[in-house]
Amino acid sequence: MEVEHFDTKRLTKTGNLLDVSLTQSPIKDAKGNIIGVSKITRDITGKKQEERRKNDFVAMASHELKTPLTAITGFAQILMNHSKKAGDDFSWRVMSRIEVQAKKMSSTIQGFLNLARIEGGKIELRKEVFELDALVSEIVDDAKLLGTKHFFKLTNSEPATVYADREKIGQVLMNLVSNAIKYSPAGSTITIGCEKMAGKVILSVRDEGIGISAADQKRLSERFYHVNNEKIQNTTGFGIGLYLVSEILRYHNNSSILVESEEGRGSIFYFEIDVPSR
Repeated sequence: MEVEHFDTKRLTKTGNLLDVSLTQSPIKDAKGNIIGVSKITRDITGKKQEERRKNDFVAMASHELKTPLTAITGFAQILMNHSKKAGDDFSWRVMSRIEVQAKKMSSTIQGFLNLARIEGGKIELRKEVFELDALVSEIVDDAKLLGTKHFFKLTNSEPATVYADREKIGQVLMNLVSNAIKYSPAGSTITIGCEKMAGKVILSVRDEGIGISAADQKRLSERFYHVNNEKIQNTTGFGIGLYLVSEILRYHNNSSILVESEEGRGSIFYFEIDVPSR
């Protein structure tokens, strides 16, 4: 038994639930045998209230920022169509870049909105039956619009029907593909696999990038964690992507994100999704 720290709730004598931090540690005798457990409970009501206020603010700010971005994207698309019909290639390219950057910003804002919902326990899944291969194709098309110079390869992309929240699984997949683009060199190949196995569908994203050390792999799902690698010092990001991925998958029947990687040899991330019961 090791020392454990976690947050939980306890029922008070008055019948109210209290937010507490609980530390459990083993008590050992002179020979090192465990003879008991020490428990220390701390009242963290104030801390939790502050976290809830912060999450509410992030959710509100994210929601307010999404509205003008939606308008910017819509107007950019209208002007792109107008420029194309008029044969104005310069204006079309400018509007196209505005659309791409607006979509990037919208994705970032959606990430913070999901973060606030998850930490506030307010995330909701809207599960439905859908074709996974169609979603994969949409994500690849969206990734190509970002102006990436990578190649995309689909393997085992047989038709697969799954039961999950389509929008959130799309966010999971887009996050993994975006990371593959960010941490692998231009001209390399990103491979997306979709394989049926034992009542599940296994979705994977493989890159030919810098790879991840064993120490960093253990912490990838931590909120705001950044991999410590001098090769990516100029790479931007908030460090919430894989945390959101792991939390979204956890809500899907305790699924999880798994990784296989070696430094300098690329990485493969994969996860399971349920197929609908017959």
